[in-house]
Amino acid sequence: MTVVLVAACERFQNRSPISPTDVVADPGLGIEVLAQWSPYVGIHVAGQALETYREAVSVLRGAGRLKGVRVEITRGLSPGDPTLRAITGTGVEVLGLISNEMLRLPNVEDEINRIFRAYPQIRHFQIGNEVTTNQGGTTITIEHYMTIFKRVYDHMLSHDPGRAILLTQSTLGSGLHGPTELEAMVRLGLAALDPRHVIVGVNMYDLDHASQYLGLLGGALRGFRVWVTESGVRDPERHLSWVRDNYPRLRNLLRAERVYWYVMWGGDSGPDTDFSLVKNPRAYPNYWRSPLFELLTSR
Repeated sequence: MTVVLVAACERFQNRSPISPTDVVADPGLGIEVLAQWSPYVGIHVAGQALETYREAVSVLRGAGRLKGVRVEITRGLSPGDPTLRAITGTGVEVLGLISNEMLRLPNVEDEINRIFRAYPQIRHFQIGNEVTTNQGGTTITIEHYMTIFKRVYDHMLSHDPGRAILLTQSTLGSGLHGPTELEAMVRLGLAALDPRHVIVGVNMYDLDHASQYLGLLGGALRGFRVWVTESGVRDPERHLSWVRDNYPRLRNLLRAERVYWYVMWGGDSGPDTDFSLVKNPRAYPNYWRSPLFELLTSR
């Protein structure tokens, strides 16, 4: 089966990128992209993007192209944050990414309780992200991380088993580090947890190494659901072809139920990133829209 899946997916690698002009000339290409799109996007909560987010999320929702968003929950974020409320007010499902900084707190169980109380509408919580490689952030060894994750898991089952489903931290999205890290998580007890309460999170930008996950996901973790919590390409002119060609590969190689595009806007902590679906949000209503965003919001 593995050989068949890899061979089938390799056919996509030789296809040409799609440009906006191509979509206008051949609407069938746009239909092909839309057929592969997964309606989930990561959003950085940033006050300067309030009005742009309000419109962009609403338009995507109205077009039927957005069901859920991934939002980082930091210690400084309030449930009453206007930008967060503008996003959640559209009715999108929220995956709450609990920031790495919280995992270093000695009373992590108390912090989880506070988050559960503060965000009653959120059912899925991701416990950290790229914890061993988060440059400029808080790094944690994978051994320490699994100790923390199991503490959170045990606390949830003991106190409120129906409250939430946990996602593991997502491994690095390129190279062989991710598969190696997930293998270590299995060795440290991940496979012994109840798959009804845990989903495996993976960041994936480098499809050349996606097949390295096959043994784990088809073996020790075969009973667990998989969400790709970050994916995409840093080039607006390749956004369309990335979705068309690589989203089906993510579903086949990782059996991903969801793929979250990274990111709606990535300029909250520096220059705009070319992963962004929108840019220059301060220019609302004249903010920049990527070719993928334009296609997703077309009627």
